[in-house]
Amino acid sequence: MKRILINGALPALLTLPIYIGLANTPIINDWFLYGRGWATFHPLFVLGHAIGVTRNAAIVIGTMFVISFVLSVIAVALTRRAVRSVLR
Repeated sequence: MKRILINGALPALLTLPIYIGLANTPIINDWFLYGRGWATFHPLFVLGHAIGVTRNAAIVIGTMFVISFVLSVIAVALTRRAVRSVLR
């Protein structure tokens, strides 16, 4: 039970810092500034029936939070594996 709680809590805690790091990356900012990012997200906008800038932004932010959570799960798993291999 303790391991399940740790495996869920650590990625949840790391999600926001990773999201902030992604949101402040110059590459991603330029990608959206010059229009390619919006074109990439267009299928999600259609799927979510997004009309207007507010709905589009909500879909982009939600997607970035999901990506941040997945990256934090990967980081926690790799860190746990590295620590286990060092301790053996």
